[in-house]
Amino acid sequence: MDAVKLRSGLHIVMHISARGNLYLQSSGLNKALKAENPKRCAQVVVRAVNLIYILSALVYPFMPSTSESVLTQLNAPARAVPEVLSIDILPGHQIGTPDHLFKKIDEKMVEVYKEKFAGNKPASNGPDPDATHVAPAAAKKKAKGKAPVPLEDTGPKTAEVLEWEEKVRVQGDVVRELKAGSTKSAEDQAAITKAVDELKKLKAELVSYQRKAKAEAEAAAVAN
Repeated sequence: MDAVKLRSGLHIVMHISARGNLYLQSSGLNKALKAENPKRCAQVVVRAVNLIYILSALVYPFMPSTSESVLTQLNAPARAVPEVLSIDILPGHQIGTPDHLFKKIDEKMVEVYKEKFAGNKPASNGPDPDATHVAPAAAKKKAKGKAPVPLEDTGPKTAEVLEWEEKVRVQGDVVRELKAGSTKSAEDQAAITKAVDELKKLKAELVSYQRKAKAEAEAAAVAN
């Protein structure tokens, strides 16, 4: 269990899903339908279906019931995770009945679910770590630090955005590992500072790509 990295695993699942969405958006599927290009439509659909089939295996450790629902809708048996993207659901396959994977949560049930799944907060004799107020000394210390570069959610993601998101994730892992193994020596602190600076640089570049993608999406929307 010490070797299991749940957050990293889930990030990979989301990254593959995002690349699948990007493929659908850039494939020209809507144009192919309008132009009555059945060959192109079939090509895109068969790849998308098989990517979903692979995601059903990747997501199983996190959401087993969702994975089973995907398999039911695909009308396919459970599968193992392949080494590379493979085409296992072939043309002519009869899929099952489409259905929503997730149901909308009634607003009336939000508080009920919070109470049920929030867990038990450990008792503490000190100040609440989640409190919104900050002590004056801590506030002054925090103000001296450079504000982190905010990452933007721009909707559809380009290949550059996905690539830089992965670079930020990897560099973030590097920083965390350096901090976890630090002996407080000058050499360790220098390595951490260098890694943090690189992470900030990657985040700034990511924001630049995100803004570029957003501008391109808005321009395309106006053109359409």
